[in-house]
Amino acid sequence: MSEASGTDMAQGRAAAPQPSPAADGASESASATEADPNVTPFAVASQQAGPGAVVAAFVLMAAGGFVAWTVWSSGANPAKIEPSDTTAVFLTLLVFAAALERILEPFSRWLPGRRAEAALERTLAAASNRADVSSEAVTTARAAMARAKANRTIVTWGLASGLATVASSSTGFYVLHAVAGPDWNGLAVWIDAIITGVMVGSGTKPLHDLISRVQNGPSAA
Repeated sequence: MSEASGTDMAQGRAAAPQPSPAADGASESASATEADPNVTPFAVASQQAGPGAVVAAFVLMAAGGFVAWTVWSSGANPAKIEPSDTTAVFLTLLVFAAALERILEPFSRWLPGRRAEAALERTLAAASNRADVSSEAVTTARAAMARAKANRTIVTWGLASGLATVASSSTGFYVLHAVAGPDWNGLAVWIDAIITGVMVGSGTKPLHDLISRVQNGPSAA
């Protein structure tokens, strides 16, 4: 009888304590985070552009429209460019957008977002080197960077649209007149220049992303 009791006590002492379900969940969560490098505890939701950036974008676009109206009202309109078919029209738009994207590239350093990007890099570097940087600081820096990126996108669109409007009125390439034919006069050319500018300006961002991916190679995909 005593031998059986001693054996049971020895087995009880040797039995390992069972982990709690909460500990199992935390362990699985940590393992999932380590397994997937895209999962980050500092992720933030996408941000919308601020009112100031939106106003700046439309001011830039309006400035381009004013130049187009000035050219039209002065009677100094250049001869209209008349592509041979619709395919040629959209190829011209593509070349137009690509050229404008390359022109804007050197000036990107002065567009919004540089300070927020530098602040985020400093915060991430401090978080990796010191333990006193809180996760809230990293999250705040990421949110500021997301907002700055949204501001940068909308301001770039306004700038590109304004410049494209000026280029359209200066060269005589009007997309609606080019599609409709030389005899169509349903719209003043300065309004068509604004429409052309918006179309070209809206195409610079996708072209920029495509060119960046091609330049960076397959590793950027």
